[in-house]
Amino acid sequence: MKGAWVLAFALVACGDDTSEAPRLTGSVARVYPLDFATTRARLGTTELAIQYVASGGAVPVQVVVDLQACPVAGPGALDLTACGTVLGSRGASDLPPFVRGALRLETYAPTAGARVAGDFDAVLAVADGREFTVRGAFAAALELVE
Repeated sequence: MKGAWVLAFALVACGDDTSEAPRLTGSVARVYPLDFATTRARLGTTELAIQYVASGGAVPVQVVVDLQACPVAGPGALDLTACGTVLGSRGASDLPPFVRGALRLETYAPTAGARVAGDFDAVLAVADGREFTVRGAFAAALELVE
């Protein structure tokens, strides 16, 4: 009987949330710092932005979807190569230029305060032709902006 209670508690504690904690990783960390303090999701009239915000307020990594090219009504996968980009800056340093990537929205509704969660991966390139990767997971309440 004791084992049944332990199993029941473990199942309740796990819940049904399969999303990961917000994170940024990738080979670009060799040439650009990926540390951040929080994530936020912002919906404007023309774009959806997932932002990784540093403690000083800088946005070292931002995933942007052009809503006119790819309308987003709910969860799903998006080809960032066709309708978005990954960019960012920290002080005098910019994230290398975006080449290609994908965004997956596990949860999304275009409503203020709705939970937005998912992940992305992208390939970035520098002038000498080297390519770097950046990957991230995120979860945030959606903010509506003008």
